Amino acid sequence: MNPLEKEPKLESEPIKRVDDRKSVLDLPAIFLITGCCMIWGYQQIAIQAIADEVPLLMQLTIRSVIASACIWAWMAFKKIKAFQRDRTTIPGVLAGLLFFAEFVLLYSALEYTNTSRAITFLYLAPFIVALVLPMFIPAERLHWIQVSGMLIAFGGLAFAFQDGFSTGAAHFLLGDIAVIGAATAWAFTTIVVRITALGQIQPERTLFFQLFVSSIALVSLCFVFEVPLPSNLSVKSIASLFLQSVIIAAASYLFWFWLLRHYLATKVSAFSFLTPMFGLLFGFFLAGDPIDGTLIVAFISIALGIYLVNRRQRS
Repeated sequence: MNPLEKEPKLESEPIKRVDDRKSVLDLPAIFLITGCCMIWGYQQIAIQAIADEVPLLMQLTIRSVIASACIWAWMAFKKIKAFQRDRTTIPGVLAGLLFFAEFVLLYSALEYTNTSRAITFLYLAPFIVALVLPMFIPAERLHWIQVSGMLIAFGGLAFAFQDGFSTGAAHFLLGDIAVIGAATAWAFTTIVVRITALGQIQPERTLFFQLFVSSIALVSLCFVFEVPLPSNLSVKSIASLFLQSVIIAAASYLFWFWLLRHYLATKVSAFSFLTPMFGLLFGFFLAGDPIDGTLIVAFISIALGIYLVNRRQRS
């Protein structure tokens, strides 16, 4: 071999890439994140609308299986191999198990706590990301103004759902702990994606790992608890499952991981505070849920908090 020629890389060697993530969100990214949060805000209504017909665990299982198939088909179309020798298997399985744990803990928690408390505690996740991720990636460290922004956004969220905290905490303790566990799983899913090889590969593969692994775990769980498949599905249930599987779990999550691939995770995660606010708006317009000036104050607080997290820092 000519000594001037570069020695070919073995397939098993990971490809080292420069982290080219943008530190500031541009307008297209902001619109994309907001759109994802809007869709996720509607998700809770779609889930509850068919809960009597399709159990929550079965909804989650069907969603993951169909979404896995959709992403697999998309990767086949783009000629992307799902499993490659690039050291993504172990972190991929870990991310998938965390993804599975997040939703199982969250859905289980709703049996023991109310929705308001669940939503509030679930959104501790961005704080966990902001606290842990900079230990591995200094560029993700937030300035004190940005931390203040996250606190303001979380305060607005807690204010919007304050009615759920009118009774004693002891009654909801088990559910609250489960939700905090779900928030931790959500946060560490983001952290694992960001600090491992998953953060450098195509977003399609990152999402497929999570959906595929969680599908296997969820199907197994359904067998263990003998959760039956729905015998007859109404048009409403089919529409809800399509929305959850194709639009949310496949398309919107793919956009989310694309964002994590190209922008700082701490900046992107801050926008997730918008999700429950959109849920309240959809509940008002579609289900006739009551709403008052509290929501306006909460929206202003969350918008201010997101602005502070994402504002440019003076050098």
